[in-house]
Amino acid sequence: MTDPRRTSLRLGALALLTALVLSACVPISTPFLRNVDGQTWAARFDVAVGTAEAPVLRLPVDLALTFRQSWTDVTADATLEYDAGLFRLNTSGLIELSGRLGLDDHLDLESPSGALTFDGRFVGDRLIGTVAIAGVVPVGDVVFTRIR
Repeated sequence: MTDPRRTSLRLGALALLTALVLSACVPISTPFLRNVDGQTWAARFDVAVGTAEAPVLRLPVDLALTFRQSWTDVTADATLEYDAGLFRLNTSGLIELSGRLGLDDHLDLESPSGALTFDGRFVGDRLIGTVAIAGVVPVGDVVFTRIR
């Protein structure tokens, strides 16, 4: 004959083990940490090109960022496209950016070559910040929206 206490202890241990296994299968988000893994955010903005003496040429730019996230470390594949009507320039391949996402929704990204940087923060369903192309053409208050 089996001891009822031993049987209930085994059933309790089995229930606890089952709960632990099932909880490992459910994705859990960390409080106060935004999850952007797999998301694509895009913005269209104008970059002013010219000198103080010459008229300024405004180039419309499309920038899309597709994120991969591991805790607070974030990498993003960026596609950059200039579309001035007469000509269109796409970046050959993707620009890879890496940086950190803060618990306060602040995001810093930079490419290894310094060709593209982003400094901003998530505000609700928008990502607002400053994009710098080649470190010399900063464009502030660029608003990104989630497209995927």
